Amino acid sequence: MMRRLVFILVLLEIYIVKIAVGNKVDYSGQQVWRVTPNSPEEVKSLRELEEKFEVDFWTEPTSPGRFVDFRVKPKQFFELANALNRMSGYEIYISDVQSLIINEKLSHNKRKNLGKALASSVQAFDYSQYHPAKEVYQWMDLVTSEYSFATKEQFGVTFEGRPLYVLKFEKPSAKSKPTIVVDALIHCREWITTASLMFIFKEMLQNPSFTHMMDEVNWYFVPMINVDGYVETWIGDRLWRKTRSTGPNSNCPGVDANRNFDSYWSNEGASGNPCAFSYYGPTPESESEVRHLVKYVMGQGKIDAYVTTHSYTQLILYPYGYTSTPCADDAVLNATSKLMHDAMKAVHGKTYTYGPSSTTIYVTSGTTTDWSYDVAGIVQSYTFELRDTGRYGFILPADQIIPNGEEYLAGLEVLSNYVRDNYEGSGM
Repeated sequence: MMRRLVFILVLLEIYIVKIAVGNKVDYSGQQVWRVTPNSPEEVKSLRELEEKFEVDFWTEPTSPGRFVDFRVKPKQFFELANALNRMSGYEIYISDVQSLIINEKLSHNKRKNLGKALASSVQAFDYSQYHPAKEVYQWMDLVTSEYSFATKEQFGVTFEGRPLYVLKFEKPSAKSKPTIVVDALIHCREWITTASLMFIFKEMLQNPSFTHMMDEVNWYFVPMINVDGYVETWIGDRLWRKTRSTGPNSNCPGVDANRNFDSYWSNEGASGNPCAFSYYGPTPESESEVRHLVKYVMGQGKIDAYVTTHSYTQLILYPYGYTSTPCADDAVLNATSKLMHDAMKAVHGKTYTYGPSSTTIYVTSGTTTDWSYDVAGIVQSYTFELRDTGRYGFILPADQIIPNGEEYLAGLEVLSNYVRDNYEGSGM
């Protein structure tokens, strides 16, 4: 009798979650498959799947021997399986995407019911869960209310009219200090990016082992670039990736904001199809979010490092994305990346592969990192791809937020020390 009651309660809880979800996109039965191509021809065949089947690549087809993850709808199973079996075959990596989304929602609701969703101080804030946009805004207000050297500055608005904020940490110092910009959620389904960084900045503020990072460097944190898209992932489509802009010539909303920067825009590694997940947009900087971010960064004077945060696959990437030709500062960026890799691995044993974007993962164009390096002139420009390596993909369980934050913090500490030691005005 007791077992039956527990079973009924579990079903009821799942039903309540589904009701609370409302009109959310339902991914029931959809799976994530993994393929490892063995030849350039198989890589090419996989790339053609995006147009033929409207496949959502979670990791892109790049080179032989590198795995490719993509989301598959039940109606596509048979035809795709036949095509893949003529190549290298495939492995079902996530058997039901919707079950991960439901579990994520259940976890969030349990914590919320325990009164942990909101807090009255930076210390009491719950860093072990994901927070919707309004709670990220509230966290920013907590930070600025408790720390006089922290300011929240609006630098623009999104397509749907939401404010774009940067949280600036500029602790008073007798000497001028270098500046590092860190952003998150340009791809809005990558929740771990903002969540881990909120924990990281709390540690910089309160943990004696890391407060030197605030003493020695100014930090500009943009927690939500694609706010419109992030809101959509909470109320509509958990796996939404693009912005929410609409154009007169397409029934498919949104642009991949990380293909929209005016740096080798519309080259290989992005799509001109408005319905594609990697659509680069009608013009460079067509997206309000990208346009305002560019204007803001270019107006700040000298920036010493720029880090854009993504997930998943555990990578440290630097320019170039658009070409395999090494950038002028390849040796310096490679050396710094190795130090960051070593520090991050020492925390929890996780390996973060590092190297130029184009040769480490795949060719891309119109990206943040190529723009910050080539146009903004910021040599120390990086893309961090956080956890995991595919078991959960974009739906990373909340219990990995703090561990991921701890290892990411170790990498950022290396970068902080580097810009401190190489800052022209430091006198060191």
